[in-house]
Amino acid sequence: MYKIPLFPDLQDFKPRFENSNYLDRALVFRAQIFQLIESYLNPANPLKEAQDLQKSLQIGQEEASNPLEIFKSKFQKSLALENFIDKILDNLDFYKLNFSSPPSLQDKNWVKQILVYDFLFYGPVTVLFLEPILELIDSEFTQKPLTNLLRSMIASKRILEIRVNSFEDVFFETSCQIQTWPVPFISDAHLKVVIERMISETNTLTNASIKLNSAVPIADFEHICSYVRGSAIVPPATENPVLTLRIHPEDSYNLLDLKQFGMFDQAIYDFLKAVQKAGMTVAIAGTMGSGKTTLLSALAEEWPAEGRKATIEDTPELKPKIHDLIKLRTIDYQRSEINNIDVTRLTKACKRHSVRYVVLSEARDGSAWEILQLSQAILGCLMTFHYTLRSDRYLVDQALNTLTALCKQHPTAPQGTDLKHLIADMVQILILVEQSPLDNIRRLKKIYFVNGFDELNGGHFKAIELFSYEGLEGFKLVNICTELEEYLQLKGVGYKFIYG
Repeated sequence: MYKIPLFPDLQDFKPRFENSNYLDRALVFRAQIFQLIESYLNPANPLKEAQDLQKSLQIGQEEASNPLEIFKSKFQKSLALENFIDKILDNLDFYKLNFSSPPSLQDKNWVKQILVYDFLFYGPVTVLFLEPILELIDSEFTQKPLTNLLRSMIASKRILEIRVNSFEDVFFETSCQIQTWPVPFISDAHLKVVIERMISETNTLTNASIKLNSAVPIADFEHICSYVRGSAIVPPATENPVLTLRIHPEDSYNLLDLKQFGMFDQAIYDFLKAVQKAGMTVAIAGTMGSGKTTLLSALAEEWPAEGRKATIEDTPELKPKIHDLIKLRTIDYQRSEINNIDVTRLTKACKRHSVRYVVLSEARDGSAWEILQLSQAILGCLMTFHYTLRSDRYLVDQALNTLTALCKQHPTAPQGTDLKHLIADMVQILILVEQSPLDNIRRLKKIYFVNGFDELNGGHFKAIELFSYEGLEGFKLVNICTELEEYLQLKGVGYKFIYG
């Protein structure tokens, strides 16, 4: 039996959310009606009305060749479910439901939308990430209460991530803040059903075989709407089901977009375009959520049009608008088990397929060494790796020592200072990004031109700081590097550092 959260009755109803005086009432109606609908969807229920409802919904039997067809099928079924919910709300006594006050028209609108999402879509998080698709299939979507609640909370911001820590704790992140979504799941069991529904539909449409159970309690998947990457954990690996959905726009941001968002200024924008035109090897370092992948995709669009490009990643987050692009994967979801694909094989494939520019979505291990080696044989290379800013001293050493540690995991990587010398020769531009703890805006913190490794004086990487973000002072040009200007000119790029 599902746990009924919040209030047992409407007697003590008090609005808890300024956004809507109806939401708490709807959640009370929803809790009891959910259990009633669940009992009617039980195949063992002998009532003809239950059998008719099951036949009209046919939950879990969506057959389609593309996601839009699946969602259209769900919408058609939602009309039948809404009719059944209307019947319940108009005949509470018949269905043995008792509330201290009868449902109003607004109550009905709220509870119908929530319950349809509960049983046919993805529970209360549906509207958080399916808005573009729901607008296509439901002509009344923009007038529905959950839609208006969401839009009043996020204004013009875009949702980047949804975090479900338990059935009661649902959060979403916009470009500047994390907010609580006031619509919970019914229970942990309800949350688990929704996760299984997402994975099942993904498996059906992509011929994948992703599993999630007590024996395989952690699963990563690409949701069928194509712009969402999902990750789920269930017991015994956690106390209760956990779900995270990372949302990537269908149209990726370009450098101009990022400049307008405040990630950097015009001077850095001009510099980054010059660096990419010259095909330099660029490493981007930062913590999770600092904007590394977003910047990576935008930079990839600035390479010269000529020459084949390739992206290497585990799940498809990168969507640069690039002509002549191939997408390589380090994980194969298409078999009975998830198989890791050696980056060595992928870098060899790049050479055999005449790839001239390569993007490594994230270096997590010895793959960093593979890509740096490949960078010596191609015209341009981009990569990211995780790095946490610990202090303002020796920032380049902190970051590149982290990259060195990753490279050392590769069996063919040299050891000791030889590896550091090679990394200093391979990485030309180092970019440090962060999400500001003060205003949560993602910014470029530092940009360096790496020009060697000095074994003397403690053994430090040598680099020239080019640009910096200094809080109240904003972005500023720190040094004019004539060596880099000359290098860019040799590559046919006429770039000059200019103050102001």
